[in-house]
Amino acid sequence: MARILLLFVIVVAVTGKHHPKFPKSDESDPLKKAVACSNEQDQLRNQFIEKSRCGEPKEVFVDLKHTSSYLQVVPSSVWVKRCVGLCNFGPPGSQCIAIKSRMEAIPVRVYNLKTEKETCTTYEVEVHESCGCCTTLPRDCVAPRVFNPRKCSCQCPNMDDRRKCPSKVGRMMDVSEPEYEVESI
Repeated sequence: MARILLLFVIVVAVTGKHHPKFPKSDESDPLKKAVACSNEQDQLRNQFIEKSRCGEPKEVFVDLKHTSSYLQVVPSSVWVKRCVGLCNFGPPGSQCIAIKSRMEAIPVRVYNLKTEKETCTTYEVEVHESCGCCTTLPRDCVAPRVFNPRKCSCQCPNMDDRRKCPSKVGRMMDVSEPEYEVESI
């Protein structure tokens, strides 16, 4: 009986037809017809690439998250300029990041659901002023190095650390052994 059931399952799987509940594969989609490339298509494609390119910061919708679940912030989201876009023409692995940014205070109302009281305050939001394509990101820098957005690299902030830094080039994480002090009894 088990063999017959297994044979039936295999036959159904091999000769299975498309079920209307599940979408068809992309190959049979009639809307995506391949045609020969033309100058007009190249111009349209280039316009989309240019709009999508990393360059001037673009307005994006940012949530103003609050750590307490009983506090309600109004507005809960705002439009802020941020660096987004493609870095297709930069080095492989490049990402669009802020080269220059500033903090902006957004006036908000905070409603406390526990006390049912409302207060006014400001919410600090990072606003990007200029963008660039970098392969190194701020999270890649290990102390004492800090990210220099103008040079897209991790650098040492002071002269004393600069002497130690060259030995740490290329290391993404500080994996040095902890030092223990042994005390005799």
